[in-house]
Amino acid sequence: MTLSTQYSELPALSPGASHRLFKHTFEGVGSGLSAYIQAGLHADELPGLLVIQHLLDALVKLDNAGRIRGRIVVRPFANPIGLGQRVFGAHTGRFNLDNGENFNRRFPDLTSRVEKALATRGIAHNDIKSAKALFADVAAELTPLDPVAAMKTALLSEALQHDIVLDLHCDTDGILHLYSNRSQRTQAVALARHMRIRAVFLEDRAGGTPFDEAIAQCWAVLQQAGLIDAGHAAFCTSVELRGQADVSDAFAQADAKGILQYLALRGLVDLDPDNDDRSHPLAEHEVMVFPLEGVSHVPAPAGGLVAYRKRPGDTVKTGEIIAEIIPLLGAPGAARHPVFSDVDGLLIVQQYMKLVRPGQRVALLAGKNPLPHRKTGQLLNDF
Repeated sequence: MTLSTQYSELPALSPGASHRLFKHTFEGVGSGLSAYIQAGLHADELPGLLVIQHLLDALVKLDNAGRIRGRIVVRPFANPIGLGQRVFGAHTGRFNLDNGENFNRRFPDLTSRVEKALATRGIAHNDIKSAKALFADVAAELTPLDPVAAMKTALLSEALQHDIVLDLHCDTDGILHLYSNRSQRTQAVALARHMRIRAVFLEDRAGGTPFDEAIAQCWAVLQQAGLIDAGHAAFCTSVELRGQADVSDAFAQADAKGILQYLALRGLVDLDPDNDDRSHPLAEHEVMVFPLEGVSHVPAPAGGLVAYRKRPGDTVKTGEIIAEIIPLLGAPGAARHPVFSDVDGLLIVQQYMKLVRPGQRVALLAGKNPLPHRKTGQLLNDF
């Protein structure tokens, strides 16, 4: 058995109150590749936590059977600080209560440090081992003091040592979808096919330095220097596992199986051919690829209760009414406020909580054409 578990302490939030990260590592031999999988960076997004448990069960069985070929590191929860945040019983794991910052923003931007390190040390073309060693040295220069900064540094440092990085999230109420970089389109579509994800969003730079972008931009420095080809850079993605209420064994088993099938495709595990249905992924044409610049965060035109005419996964047309806002003030029979689609495409996400404020996002729509107000480097909201 190759499984080991490691713990690392985070700085104390206050005297006597500290948190720790832990990870499970499966040391396979053969492929030379490694994968890192984490869930719960947004600590109130729970579907990924259950997926991880099903994935670990399957990996232990594969390990006992000698079927793990690569190195696989699994972190069952990436944000112990957010897991413990409650306000009057309500879990608030998306934002740091200390300063209001989104836990998946403002990861350390190591690009300038990587560029500086390249000036004094050489890396042979597509020398992945040396590239990872450079990343490790650069990340080791960071000296975070507060627990959240230390947590982000630990997560990023680990992820930079792997060839595949899967960050499991979910939205409020939505369909399966994922985010990745345009240079990683082939791998993003392959993962989507095996996980039966129909919507893939690609960008060059989203902005805000979320976890996956902080990794991708380090590799991008080496690509821009001509040292690493795109096909050799790490594949990083954020996978959105439907909505916050979609915590079920049925969903989690299916999602874990899709991840395993992708790992098998990359040579990290050998699946039992009698129980391997990799012959039934989505066809490539069934995966819809959208530019992140074509994603619309549709705001509520007024406050009130939102009643949807469309469901996540439905097609939409420009000018079509997708929802109505029912005002709670005013005379009986007051007119509802229509919410219109501004793209031809798919409704990906809607609000789980139906009481909305003016300007609050009520839907995420995906279109094939970039929208004029969507700018590279400013594509993520802080909510």
